[in-house]
Amino acid sequence: MQVTDYYYIEWPLFRPTTGATLFRAGNETCPLDVAPVPLNGIPARISPVNSDDGVIRESTDLNIKFVFVPPCAQSAVWKVQYDEESEEYFVRVGGVEGNPGCDTITNWFKIEKLGDYYKLVFCPSVCNNHYCNVICKDVGLDSEGRFVLSEKPYQVGFRKFEFLKSKISYQWFLTLVNESWLDTSLVPWSSYHVLSKKGWKHK
Repeated sequence: MQVTDYYYIEWPLFRPTTGATLFRAGNETCPLDVAPVPLNGIPARISPVNSDDGVIRESTDLNIKFVFVPPCAQSAVWKVQYDEESEEYFVRVGGVEGNPGCDTITNWFKIEKLGDYYKLVFCPSVCNNHYCNVICKDVGLDSEGRFVLSEKPYQVGFRKFEFLKSKISYQWFLTLVNESWLDTSLVPWSSYHVLSKKGWKHK
């Protein structure tokens, strides 16, 4: 994989596809949790902490950044966030891209081999200070189907997003809907109509 491309992060054993997108949990008004759904999902860009030759390699610290996020999200970068009520570490958007170190430790993931495919792992190496208190776990699913840190990894594959690589607008998203390329009944937000009025921002 190349750092200049965008990829769907999908479950390779499900056909036609299951891709990563955003999920609105509980009483939250903004979809911030990352979760797989039975559609292509949102393309993401994967940026290793160091990649002189532009190649994405296994076991390397990297940021994952969605192309689309709703206006209520602070950023499109994936991060790990602890929830006191459920005592779970959820994968959400709102992280910080780049700037490796102890202050950004929650924003770094790794890709590891899992059988014929891969898994996402949270075990950042960007902070060598023992005060960082790094935990190492696979990315799996909770009971609601959201990405969480887990002992049971969620198997993933990476499919290159071919249609458009850099300039992706909300008008393009609407085109997919109008041309029935995207089934809006599968979009996991409480109100697609509200989002269609507000629009999306390209990050």
